[in-house]
Amino acid sequence: MRNKLLYLIFVLPFFMSSCNEWLNVEPEDEISEEKLFSTGTGFRHALNGVYFTMESRNLYGKHLTWGIVDALGQVYNYGKAAGVNEMQFGADEYAWDHYAFKPVLSSIWTEAYNVVANCNNIIQQIEHADPEIFSWKEKEKAMIWGEALALRAFIQFDMLRLFAPAPSTNPGDRKFIPYVNTYPSYISNPQTVNECLELIAKDLIDAKQLLWKFDTAKSFSRSDNFETAGSGETMFLIRRGFHLNYWATTALLARVYLYAQKEEEALKQAEEVMTFAAQKGAFALADRFYYGDRKCYSDVIFGLHVIDLLDYNKEINTMENKKNAKYLSILEVEKNYFGKDLTTSKGDNGTIMTSNDYRFKYWIEDMDNEHSYYRFMKYDASTSGATAGVIEVSEHIVPFIRMSEVYYIAAEILCKRGAEGLTKAKSYLSYIKGQRGLKKTDVTVQEITNAQSDEFMDLLINDMRREWIGEGQTYFLYKRLNKNIPKENGGFVVASENVFVVPLPDVETNL
Repeated sequence: MRNKLLYLIFVLPFFMSSCNEWLNVEPEDEISEEKLFSTGTGFRHALNGVYFTMESRNLYGKHLTWGIVDALGQVYNYGKAAGVNEMQFGADEYAWDHYAFKPVLSSIWTEAYNVVANCNNIIQQIEHADPEIFSWKEKEKAMIWGEALALRAFIQFDMLRLFAPAPSTNPGDRKFIPYVNTYPSYISNPQTVNECLELIAKDLIDAKQLLWKFDTAKSFSRSDNFETAGSGETMFLIRRGFHLNYWATTALLARVYLYAQKEEEALKQAEEVMTFAAQKGAFALADRFYYGDRKCYSDVIFGLHVIDLLDYNKEINTMENKKNAKYLSILEVEKNYFGKDLTTSKGDNGTIMTSNDYRFKYWIEDMDNEHSYYRFMKYDASTSGATAGVIEVSEHIVPFIRMSEVYYIAAEILCKRGAEGLTKAKSYLSYIKGQRGLKKTDVTVQEITNAQSDEFMDLLINDMRREWIGEGQTYFLYKRLNKNIPKENGGFVVASENVFVVPLPDVETNL
């Protein structure tokens, strides 16, 4: 085994020396692996480095969240955009060989599995590490170990969701991607969708057992989760919202089980999170825009702190000169998202559209009251005069798992379980809508009351679309359900494997 490890906290580049070493990280900045993993601080640096590398433009800083994955889900209108060829002419058209799109897909694959390789090295090293080298002894060892396991599953689950069919389409014994759980690994060993999902679930179950040792006594209040100030050591141990913590791992396992069509198991995991949230008041949905919280991050169970997020956003949303502004818009806002909950009024420049829904108020902007180009502004800088600590979080967080998704999972499962289940499902969706500012008089809130199971699912999907603007989940929602994706003018992208399975990059198929 190589005696070198990427000292992740300092390293930005992701590149491969050759195709047949795609899982073997060959860093520019290296230190002795033995020295790095001889102290608890070394393990902390390695784990922090995993999160740091996940921030890249090709991973969760952009393309695996609000970039090409949302473009695949037909989230955007490009009429006012510039510099988004990989999204507009690649992902949006499912043109896998497009000159700007194909290299991005290759980079996503390569960078993701480099992160997996570093997770595997941490896991391999920490198993036999002496708990005494850690400041918090056995608890900290368990925390780092559990997070590395959960992150390995998290990333490879997203690779599965991109590069393999959903279980709902019965992919059978065909093999698509590997599930890599050794370090170093030089050979790609593709597995079936079900095999991958079983390994992902196992890692998350093991991670939960480890993370419970550290997270069991924590309240997961918003301030502790994201806003606590302190030294590097304090931040590492306390700000659990920026780490794949116990509750995030539980919610992720619910997401995985739902994707795998194991509804009973998914509901069990979702209800565990819901019970904790109710008992502790954790992950509360709340409007804190006044304080600078544009993203409503108080209900985020796990999000990534992306240092360059504002810069990534400015590359697409250039608003300095409004006359020549270039920006991403949300496609068919009135038809596919908020239509029934919009009200009109007369303004100096024509008809003004308003809604009680915070997601309409804070995440999009009707440019010049045209009702065609609703600018995506979820990742804009915070409003001036807001609380400094809140701004610091809001301007850099990319939400991965929200409490609202946990309610969605439970509601989707329960709505098919007779009158009692449907009633409970309705209460969950009504709660989310109410916490997002909608009133009992708003149309979609009223529609919940008399909705039957199928009608309720339509309402649920519509609310998921609102909630996940810019968060990379819309495409995976339609893929999981094998449903047509709404497009402009009432059209659809027809559900098919050509749309829902991204071809493996050349760096993989050339092995």
